[in-house]
Amino acid sequence: MDRSGVSALPAAREFAWARQRRADLRAAGGVLDPVLTLRAGGDGPALFCAPPLVGASWCYLALLPHLAPEHPVHGLQSRGLRRPEPLPVDMAELARDFADRIRITQPHGPYHLFGWSNGGNTAHAIAEELERRGHEVGLLAIADATPHLPHTLSVADDNLWLLCDFVLREFGYQPVIEPDDPDPVARLLEVVRARPGLGLHEWPDRQLLALPRVIRNNVAVAQRHRPGRVRCPVLFFAATAGPRTTGSKLASWAEHVSRPIDVVEVDCEHEHMLLPEPVARIGAALTAHLAAPS
Repeated sequence: MDRSGVSALPAAREFAWARQRRADLRAAGGVLDPVLTLRAGGDGPALFCAPPLVGASWCYLALLPHLAPEHPVHGLQSRGLRRPEPLPVDMAELARDFADRIRITQPHGPYHLFGWSNGGNTAHAIAEELERRGHEVGLLAIADATPHLPHTLSVADDNLWLLCDFVLREFGYQPVIEPDDPDPVARLLEVVRARPGLGLHEWPDRQLLALPRVIRNNVAVAQRHRPGRVRCPVLFFAATAGPRTTGSKLASWAEHVSRPIDVVEVDCEHEHMLLPEPVARIGAALTAHLAAPS
């Protein structure tokens, strides 16, 4: 997941991560369309990116300089961010929804999917759904996800402060909300309104408050999900600076894939995979796999 726990991180790296999040927000213009075209044009296979827990796919803008320009890139984004609407009740519904959007954008396969963190779990579920419908998935690329989402980020009511803190951190703000805060939502709004120019300041309250609601639902959906098995080629990016070994991560996916997994190790923390140096390695590997004969 995007925030797998609080750890001591180098100040410079953490600052770069927050700065990039703010830049992504500004570059995306706050667009919350169900399918956000990050790069149009090109005659190569398109890449569809599944969102991390926050529900928006702006983070994948970091991939564009490192992915060959002939590949269009589309970001899938969660319901409930753009306007109030019912949220998916489970991963099957979410995967059907995203598969429908992909098919509208690109009527014919093969389809190529990428997801970082919880986006990797969602991308796997979308691949399952597309294959169930009889469509070819040319590539499923998973960036450091594991099949079962940890319960580090709880959806319990008494953890609303953590969800609000998560919102701040994911959008490049200082996470300052504490467990004993009497009104985490009010504190979230206060922090955002006090920092004009960081991206969320111009959002109406209704849209800001949709963020913890969507994240809470995405967490619940992911934690309940039990993935099936896909037949397509799978490329796995493993962050090597965390506590889990690459071998244990690959082993966790063994029963959910039908062929050997190609693996690329990336020397970084999980949450820093889309910073310039790690994402350059990811983009190069994706380019090579997208160019390979199917």
